[in-house]
Parts: sequence; C-alpha cells; structure tokens
Amino acid sequence: MLSSGQNRKWIFLSALTVGLIVVVLAGYWALKGKREAPPTAGLPRMANLPAKTETAVPPPPSYPADAPILEQVRKALREGISPAEAVAMSKKLPDRPERADAAFLLLEYAAESGNSEAALAVGHYYDPSYKGPSGSIRKNPMSAYEWYQAAMAGGQQQAQTQLAQLRLWVEKKAEQGASDAQKLLKSWR
Repeated sequence: MLSSGQNRKWIFLSALTVGLIVVVLAGYWALKGKREAPPTAGLPRMANLPAKTETAVPPPPSYPADAPILEQVRKALREGISPAEAVAMSKKLPDRPERADAAFLLLEYAAESGNSEAALAVGHYYDPSYKGPSGSIRKNPMSAYEWYQAAMAGGQQQAQTQLAQLRLWVEKKAEQGASDAQKLLKSWR
C-alpha cells in the first residue's frame, strides 16, 4: 500500500503524463492540419483548380421548335406561362409519343392554379375508367375523384359524367375486394 505522500506523487505524475500526451497530440494535429494533404488518386487536387468566382446562373437553353415536346413545355413553364396559355398549349401539342406527358405538365400546372378545364383533364389522366391517353401517369382513382370534384366546383358539367363513370369502376373494384376502392367509396360525397 502506498503512503499518502506517495499516492499524491503518483496522482501528480499520472496527471502530468496525461497532460503531456494531450499537448503532444494537440500539437501533432495542429501541425498536420497545416501540411498539404496528399492528393487522392484519380482526383484533381484543389490547389490545381482555378479560383472560384461568383457567376450568375446561366439562363436555361432555348429550344428550336422541333425540339422534344417535353423540353418546349418545361421552357414555357419556366418562362411563366399563364394557366390559360398552358391549357391552350396543351391542346396544340404535336402528336408525338411524349405528347401526353407534356400535356399533363401543362394541365397540372393550370389545374393547380385553379383552372377548372385543366382540373377535368388532369382527372382524365388519373381516371382508370377513362380510355384516353395518359402517358406515363399512373392511374389513381382517388386523385381522379379529387380533380373531378375541383372541376365540378369550377363549373365543368362533364365532371359529373366522369364521376359517375369513375364510381361504377370503383364499385366494381370494391366488390372484387380492392381495399383502396372500398376506402374511396366510404369517403365518396
């Protein structure tokens, strides 16, 4: 057993040793941070890169009239087309494979802006009972129901007819045991 004097010496030496180790490690890390890190294989070193300057974001490229339809639509939306212009543009798109997806982008924008004609058209895209083209848009009866409701609230009389057709489709699926269809029927107004 150590005497109290030896015990204090032992504690002092231990604390001194730990303190020296901490100082040495701190010095090592401080010096290491000042040295240049070795380059990573295959990647350029930051020192070899030109100085970064603040530049404005370049404007989006303009597309010729024969550019892909989706690019033309995206450009029109970026440039601030009005909802009414979006509906008109959707009707004038050329008949190409991506036409349905491009029209959907325009119509969804217009519908979200409160255009009831566009809301009816967006409902068609989601409606599994609707036989028109829907591009890559997945059928979703709940979304179709909501868009048809918005179209009807905006005065689109055809929305009632579409809702009736959709309801028949949903009832059939509910009878077959589709839980989504059963859920939609319970919330149908």
